[in-house]
Amino acid sequence: MNSLPVFRLSQLSVSVSKTTVRHGSMLPRRRTAKPELSNFPAGHGEQIWVWNHMNTKQVIYSHTKSVKANHAMKQLPFIAKKSKPSKLRRDLWAPMALIQFPPGAGVVGQNAFQKLREFRKRHELEWSDDVLYKTEEKKGFPDEKQRTCRTRVERGHAVHAQRANAIADIAAVLAGRGRGNRLWLNAEEVALLAEGKEDLRGARWSKMGPAKHLPDGRTLLVDTKVYWKNQDDVNYAEKWSDNVVHESLEEFEARQAAEAAEAEAEAEVVGEEAAVEKPAEEATKA
Repeated sequence: MNSLPVFRLSQLSVSVSKTTVRHGSMLPRRRTAKPELSNFPAGHGEQIWVWNHMNTKQVIYSHTKSVKANHAMKQLPFIAKKSKPSKLRRDLWAPMALIQFPPGAGVVGQNAFQKLREFRKRHELEWSDDVLYKTEEKKGFPDEKQRTCRTRVERGHAVHAQRANAIADIAAVLAGRGRGNRLWLNAEEVALLAEGKEDLRGARWSKMGPAKHLPDGRTLLVDTKVYWKNQDDVNYAEKWSDNVVHESLEEFEARQAAEAAEAEAEAEVVGEEAAVEKPAEEATKA
């Protein structure tokens, strides 16, 4: 005999909605910039040294005049087997150019350094058919040319040769190309850089906002100097912006050596004067 369903009160699901309160944070939404904790030397980013391999025409970038092997090896691409050296031979690398930014514009140089490395990576990965194929004379027919596929080694050499592309990239970056390029300054940053009392901050920490037009309606790019080992390399770029000045790297190094010698001579004179004044003071006290 079927029994009637019995309604049980215990089958009801009685629950109390729980309301939680999330306390708001009292910390600022944006952290305060503390560049002193980065342990970077003074003026870090104001110089970008461009190094060129004498044989393969590879290019690496550095913020210091001396190249660190572990940092440089990370910039060399792995194209194929035996295409990347196991260690860095310093006798095959020579400085090709030096990009000098104004004092206090270290963040501008760091941003340009990032852009140059990104553009070079795109050249190494997004190459055209000129790297895949080569044009040479047809055997037995000197007047005719044929298009053949490069070997693995030849493709590696073609991808490694980034000297011409690097010079064109330098011209593009110094002209303000690229998203988020910090070479564009607003009116407040122009005044701050002219005073020289405080270094510029990165776009993330800057309180001045994005670059705006100046009162006379112009936008301003950071004045930059490029010192070339071979000044004929300037012709690899199609066009250079007006904010770039080209000079010789040898003259720059000679000027730096003369200034260092002059400072050393002044230090010696000051030391000699201090050595003469000290016995005189001791005699006076006695």
